[in-house]
Amino acid sequence: MKIQRQNLGEIIRQIVTDKGLSDAMFAKMIGMQRQNVKKMVFEKRSLDTELLCTISEVLECNIFDYFKSNTDDDTKKTELRATLSIEMGQEKQNKTIRFVFGENDIEILNT
Repeated sequence: MKIQRQNLGEIIRQIVTDKGLSDAMFAKMIGMQRQNVKKMVFEKRSLDTELLCTISEVLECNIFDYFKSNTDDDTKKTELRATLSIEMGQEKQNKTIRFVFGENDIEILNT
């Protein structure tokens, strides 16, 4: 499996810019001096995972999602599980409930 490498510093700088944060404000949010943010974050291709977690929390964006595999595994469908609870009241009526998940239709007949 080959992992696609990303320049995390550039990605983070773009997110900070898109969110309209100044370097000083961002630095304060992650507990770093403003003058260190450029050298220790924006110019780094890789970052310590603890710092990356802090940045993800502050920016409300999971930076770890930027890593992905270059294999065919990406095309595999993921399983979706959901629980639905419907209260119909004392007068239960026959109802048809239809769910659509992507290309899949599911019908539940209440008899």
